[in-house]
Amino acid sequence: MRLLSNTALSIALAAVSVGLVVPSSAMAQKKKDEKAEQNAAPKLSLSKGFMPGAQALQKLTAASDFAGAKAKAEEIAQTATKPDDTYFLGQLTLNIGLGLKDEALQRKGLEQILASGMAPAADVGKFHYYVGQFALKSNDYAGARTHLDAAAKAGFGGSGTTAQLANTYFAEARAHIANNQYTPAGKQLIQQGLPYLKQAIDTEQATGKAADPSWYNLGFRMAMNSSDPGAGTWTKLALAHAGTAENWRLALRMLQDSNSTMTRDENIDLLRLMQSSKSLQNAYSYNEYAEAAWRLGLPGEVKSVIDTGRASGEIDKAALGDLYQLANGSIAKDKASLPASEKAAAAAATGKPAASAANAFLSYGEYAKAAELYRLALTKGGVDANEVNTRLGIALARSGDKAGAAEAFGKVQGTGVRKQIADLWSVWVSAPAAAPAAPAA
Repeated sequence: MRLLSNTALSIALAAVSVGLVVPSSAMAQKKKDEKAEQNAAPKLSLSKGFMPGAQALQKLTAASDFAGAKAKAEEIAQTATKPDDTYFLGQLTLNIGLGLKDEALQRKGLEQILASGMAPAADVGKFHYYVGQFALKSNDYAGARTHLDAAAKAGFGGSGTTAQLANTYFAEARAHIANNQYTPAGKQLIQQGLPYLKQAIDTEQATGKAADPSWYNLGFRMAMNSSDPGAGTWTKLALAHAGTAENWRLALRMLQDSNSTMTRDENIDLLRLMQSSKSLQNAYSYNEYAEAAWRLGLPGEVKSVIDTGRASGEIDKAALGDLYQLANGSIAKDKASLPASEKAAAAAATGKPAASAANAFLSYGEYAKAAELYRLALTKGGVDANEVNTRLGIALARSGDKAGAAEAFGKVQGTGVRKQIADLWSVWVSAPAAAPAAPAA
C-alpha cells in the first residue's frame, strides 16, 4: 500500500490554455490579403435594382464614412438578388468592417463573398479560415467548426487549421464545468476534439517538422481532465515532447491516484522517477519519498533525498529533521555491512540476497555495483524479475547508460502498475533532456 495519501488531482483550469498556434502565414497577413483580394475580384454585372444602392455604398466607403456605409449596406441588402450583387456587397461590407474594426462585419462580409460562389478558388480556403476564427472568438463553435473544416478540406493552413478544429471543442467544453470538473458533456466535447489535435501533430511529424510543444501539453491535460481512453498515449507523447517538471508531476501523481494499492516498492520506484524528472517540487513529495526510503531500510537514500530538497530550496533547511538524524546515524553501520552482503549474495542459491544488496548500493548512488548485483540476481533467479529489471534500468539510467536502461525497462512484463512505471522510466530515458540525476549520499 502507499504510505501517504494524496490529494485529488485538480483540474487546474488556469493552467489549461485553450489558445493554439495558428498558421504563421495566416492572421499576420490578414488585412493585406483581404485588400489584395479586391484587386483580383471578378468582373461583375450588377442587377438594375441593386445598382443605385451599390453606387451610393461605394461612394460612402471611398469617403471613409464607414458608419454611413454600414447603414447603407443594411438598407440595400434585400436588393442583392444576383451572385454578383452578393459578392460586391460582401467586398464592401468587409471594407466597412475593417474601417470600423468590427469583426462581426468582417465576418459577415467574408460570408457574403463565400455565399456568392464567386470567390477566387485559391482564396476559398483562406476565407473559410478567417470566418472560422471570427466564429471561434464569438463563441459560435458550430460555425467555427463548419468553416475551419471547409478551410482544412481546401488545403489552407495545414496542421494549424486542424489544431484549431480541436480548439473549437476545447473552448466549448469550458462552458461545461461544475465543481471544478468538466461535466460529462464537457468531457465528450474534449474527446471529440482530441483526434483533431493528434491529426495535427501527425501531419507535422509526417513532414519532418517538430509539432509545437504546446500541442502535446494541451492534449495531455485535456485527455487527463476528460478521462479520455487515450490518456496513456497522450501522457507519453507529452512527456517525450514537452517533458516539463509539471507534466511529469501530473503524470506520476495521476498514476498514483489510479493505483491506490500500489506497494511500497512500486511507489519508491515511481518517486525515484519523480526525483530524476525534477518533479518532486514540494515538501509533501519529499516527505513521502524520505518516509518510503526509511521504511524500506535505505538510510542513505533518505539522507540524499532530504539533502537534495534542502539544497534546492524546495523544503526548509530544518525540514524532516528527526528523520534526517535517524537516517544519518544509521548510514555508517549500513555501509559497513555492504561487503558482507555482497559476498553472501555471490554464495547464495537464489538471487534474493543479490537483489537486496543491489538495492542498498543503488540507494548510495553506487550504480555500477548495483547493476552488477541486479544482473546476478536475475541470473540466479528466485526474484521478482519485473522489480529487479526496473531497478536495473534505474541504476543504468542514472549512470548514463540510456541504451542499457531502455533494454532493462523493456523486459518488464505485464500490464500492471509495475509495467506502467517502467514504461514511464523508458520515456524519461528516451527524452532529450534525460540525464543522470539523484546525487549519491
